Amino acid sequence: MGLFGRKKRDDDDDRSLIEISNDKGDHWVADIPTKDVKDTEKALRSAGVERDKDDQLLQRYDAKRVVDNRDSEQYRYHSDRVVDENEDLEDSHDQEEDTSDNERSEQSAWRWW
Repeated sequence: MGLFGRKKRDDDDDRSLIEISNDKGDHWVADIPTKDVKDTEKALRSAGVERDKDDQLLQRYDAKRVVDNRDSEQYRYHSDRVVDENEDLEDSHDQEEDTSDNERSEQSAWRWW
């Protein structure tokens, strides 16, 4: 147990997925510890694998042209942390004195006085 009775998260529990693929149809997924993501990405870049920027193509009007003109055998990688959907990420104490915008937006819009 960590400070204030909170369970300390083990490094083995903090996992990430790295996806490597190309337009030709090759596809690999690796499950690695999050602490090793930067080293893994660095190794992939030095091997000639590019970062996957396909999410940015959604903002472009010429996305189809960009995809059609790129090398279909070029490998690209993308990484994301694995999220435990059963984990409670919300604060467990009341935020009544909090004046941040997020807390203010949760307050009732009706005034009774």
